[in-house]
Amino acid sequence: MAARTGSRRSAPPAGRRRRLVGQEEPRLFTPPLRHLNLSTSRGFEVIKFAEKLGEPLLPWQQWLVKRALELNPDRTYRFRTVLVLVARQNGKSSVKRIVSLWRLYMDSVRTVLGTAQDVALAREQMNLAKATIQSCVELRREWGGDRNVNGDEMFWLRDDSLPPDAPREALPRYLIRATNRKAGRGLSIDELNIDELREQRSWDAWAALSATTMARPNAQTWCMSNAGDDESVVLNQLRDAALAAMDDPSHGDPSIGLFEWSAPDGCEMDDPKAWQQANPGLGHTISEQAIRSALGIDPPEVFRTEVLCQRVDHLDSAIDFGAWKSCADAQGSLRGQKDRIAACIDVAGEGAHVTLAAAAVLSDGRVRVQVIKAWRSTDEARFQLADVLDQLQPVQLAWYPSGPADRLAPILMARPGNIPLTGAKVTQACQGLADLTMTRRIVHPGDPLLDAHVASASKLYAGDGWRFVRRGAGHCDAAYAAAGAAYLAQTMPAPSKQGLRILRY
Repeated sequence: MAARTGSRRSAPPAGRRRRLVGQEEPRLFTPPLRHLNLSTSRGFEVIKFAEKLGEPLLPWQQWLVKRALELNPDRTYRFRTVLVLVARQNGKSSVKRIVSLWRLYMDSVRTVLGTAQDVALAREQMNLAKATIQSCVELRREWGGDRNVNGDEMFWLRDDSLPPDAPREALPRYLIRATNRKAGRGLSIDELNIDELREQRSWDAWAALSATTMARPNAQTWCMSNAGDDESVVLNQLRDAALAAMDDPSHGDPSIGLFEWSAPDGCEMDDPKAWQQANPGLGHTISEQAIRSALGIDPPEVFRTEVLCQRVDHLDSAIDFGAWKSCADAQGSLRGQKDRIAACIDVAGEGAHVTLAAAAVLSDGRVRVQVIKAWRSTDEARFQLADVLDQLQPVQLAWYPSGPADRLAPILMARPGNIPLTGAKVTQACQGLADLTMTRRIVHPGDPLLDAHVASASKLYAGDGWRFVRRGAGHCDAAYAAAGAAYLAQTMPAPSKQGLRILRY
């Protein structure tokens, strides 16, 4: 992994605060096979082309084109697929536009296809390319014309080597399409540009688009995207294949070049070094203040995806999983807290899973929570729950009577100290667990079950608050149980002074 990681930092001038500037080199990247120069990469030509246009590339963009346009010994491009992951507003679109124009004007390609989930975004990029052409005298000389019929939008260039009546399909042209299962069918493409690959939730569009480059010996597919979530199936598989090829070229797909500017997993959201790693345009296209503003406004999962370019489980995650993981402590326990233990039990939809969690407030004010027992069904839990609770002896026991836990109501209502959590208490418990996590006031043992349920928990909004989603989002009973136990532990009445004297003596 060391071969594909990088970090470039310099000491700030004495007596002056250093201006934050994005990192030129990505955190993860496919290393070159040999030294890159004018003979081994055509990226140097793109850099000069951009300068002549009056649109010089940023340092990170120059770094990218040198690597992405690396050549094989036979002068074909090493990468058939270029996967670029970088946070928003850093200049992905501008570097791709320059590369596309260079290929049309200088690399003798015939067809460039730009696609996006919303064709309006692809149209915007095409219009920017047209504006660049019209603003440059040399490029404008080769302008052929454009067509703006919905579903058949394009522009094309002249080619004096062809007869005047040559069909438009023979001329260098730039087309746009919406990203769907029909996109690109019937076309043969030299350069395919896919915007925000993370939005492809199935393989339908990729299957239609990727086949368009197969007949072109020197074709490239450029996928420019931010990080996605677990449903970004195409992005995730391409990234995994590229990473596998880095570690062992005999595995994965060595024709995929991965160039990822992202913050490391588990980093603090307010770490400026993490901002620099994910935002190479920092100090150029975006400001430090803009990031600080997003930090104060965006939900954690949105900030991690959009600003830190980190993959999340859901874009509407209830709990910041990076923060949750940083609160793990496998060495601690609830021993010594016996007179302060609160417990909570919850049941997944259809009674398919049951979790009992316990929590207590530690001497430093943090709340430790952990799973005590889990069952595969309510039927299984009925025969063991009473014995487990007798051994645990919680001071108070919470449950959610308005949810699937009502299946165990006869057992729970018979326990002394049972406290039903209803109405506003449910949102208070769920939001409270999220807040404890963000402020690093929660402690847990890193239990795989609890980790999985916390990671998959998403928000169900109700009024001004939210609770965990139960339907269609996988099991979250462990998250509910942990939230209820933590809530009860914090709201539990303090021991009486008389009780303390009895314990002392």
